[in-house]
Amino acid sequence: MKLRLRLPTDGSVDLDQLRIALEAQLQKNRQPVVEEPEVAEPVIVQPEPQPQPKVATEPSAAWAWVKARPFFLTAIAAALLSFTMGIVLIAREATKSGTPPGTVGWLFVLGLLALITSFVFVIKRERKTPQTQTTSISNWVKQHKKIVIGTGLGVATLVVLGLWIAAFTQSGGTDPKPKEIAKGTTPPKVITPTPPITPKPPVTPPQPSEPTGESVTTFKPADGFTGRLMVVFSIGCALGLGGLQMRRVEDSFFPTPEAKQAAAKTGYIDFWHGFRHFLAAQGGFVLVAVATGAVVLMWDTASIYQFDNANGRVFYTPGPVFSWTLAGMGLAGLGVMMLGAAGVNLMPTLDRKVQPTIAGSAVMRFALRKIWHIILMGLIFGAVISVSLVEPIRFWWNLWLKWSLGIGMVVACCWNGAKLISKEKEIKPLPRTRPGQFRELQFFNLPLLTTITLLATGGVMLLGQFHWLQLWWVTPMIGLGITLALAALQTVPRLLRHWMEILFFPGIVALICDWLVWPNSPNHPFWIVLGILSGLFALGICLTEGKKTESGWLLVIPPSRRQFQPVLNPDKSGLQVRWGSLLIIMAVTLLLVASAAKWAWSGLPESEPTVKAPTSTS
Repeated sequence: MKLRLRLPTDGSVDLDQLRIALEAQLQKNRQPVVEEPEVAEPVIVQPEPQPQPKVATEPSAAWAWVKARPFFLTAIAAALLSFTMGIVLIAREATKSGTPPGTVGWLFVLGLLALITSFVFVIKRERKTPQTQTTSISNWVKQHKKIVIGTGLGVATLVVLGLWIAAFTQSGGTDPKPKEIAKGTTPPKVITPTPPITPKPPVTPPQPSEPTGESVTTFKPADGFTGRLMVVFSIGCALGLGGLQMRRVEDSFFPTPEAKQAAAKTGYIDFWHGFRHFLAAQGGFVLVAVATGAVVLMWDTASIYQFDNANGRVFYTPGPVFSWTLAGMGLAGLGVMMLGAAGVNLMPTLDRKVQPTIAGSAVMRFALRKIWHIILMGLIFGAVISVSLVEPIRFWWNLWLKWSLGIGMVVACCWNGAKLISKEKEIKPLPRTRPGQFRELQFFNLPLLTTITLLATGGVMLLGQFHWLQLWWVTPMIGLGITLALAALQTVPRLLRHWMEILFFPGIVALICDWLVWPNSPNHPFWIVLGILSGLFALGICLTEGKKTESGWLLVIPPSRRQFQPVLNPDKSGLQVRWGSLLIIMAVTLLLVASAAKWAWSGLPESEPTVKAPTSTS
């Protein structure tokens, strides 16, 4: 409330008293404020839905009977094994390949024995259990007469068909004719002496210019096609069923997308991020060790192959070694400069210190800083090429690895006062085990596993001299081994963090035993001692209780920067595809299918053609 008052200026009015009088007048004229009552909104109470009783589904009586008898499942598996191996044996007999049954025959016999043994246990336990209306076999048979009769007729038909095929394939051309069988007499066999066969001189094949009048090649499979096809079909079915089973297991492990993303945070491997960190932290140590092993390998090869050509020995002179080493340095320098232009600082612990006054341009200073990288990579390239010209790689790759793990790690440890590896301080230790990693690896890292498996398969086939047609069965086995190894490293993470501690001291002890204790032993004592000691060191690291912090030459990989994304990821905006991973998986699949089809059609080619000597009969 605003008031406008005129007050005399002579000071006859006291302002304080005037203010008090005005406030008293205001309090007298003020009326109490009546608050309006609040109207409460009506609350609508909805009746809570009553929980509906779940309809209890009764399990199948047949499935309950099978679950109560585990030997029955064993009998079914044995029957399937015997049936498959029997089909393969019949196919071999039908193609008249002439190969002995071998493993297929033994699997067929073992399947039959397992089938009989399992059924004996089933019948024995059935006789011991009380015969009630729900567990009696006779009652079940009476209720399902059609199923039993149909199954029996099907099995009998298959047996008769197999016997008929076997009898048809074993029938030869020397059997009596139908007319002679009707007469009841068979003509006697007359044995006529045959003159000895003299070997004919080899016939030279006609030249392409000469018309032969007949086609040489025919489009038909090689002998034993049916048997090889059944083997490929059986293994393909096993792999397909395994893939479907993995899909079902994945759905049971991760029922929702949120659960899958939560598991991917620990199961997904950001390989390139971790690999670049490994090269930056410990790559220089590995490069020095491998280069030292290559130099020792060249010296060892030169001591074996002397500089003479007596008895057909191969020359091993230092000239080609020097030439290939210079070529390797040129390639290494080009690669290092390209990586530097792309922003990749390769192995900074191996860099050479260069003052700005030595070279004016930044490119020249970078090349001088990376001079050790160029020299060591050139030595490795020269050693590999020069030794490969003397012996194939399958004969000396283990020696290169041996010198790298023995002498190479010692030289790398002494290089520049052991500054090749940055020592970590006060790092939180890893747990002993991560049980969930073992089952999550294959679900989130399929492209990575496929790539590593393909590279490892190429190396194994090169070193083991496998034909490329065997790729279809070698690749799954190597893939299984790599998956188990990576799952073990993920489950026990201390093995990867302390890998240098596991290999360093056992490598030195194994080299001493190989040189001094058993210098001429043919049983490869280096690998035996290294395997035993490394296994003991790894076991000790896994069983040791972790402290609050740990320090040393540790491989500490930083956390992943990228999130897991499946190869095919449908979302609201459409189908998101990782084209690189999809192309890798499709290429490997097509390669395996092509090798399996080629092997089933033509088999493995003979390395050396065998010529049968002519036999003379008298």
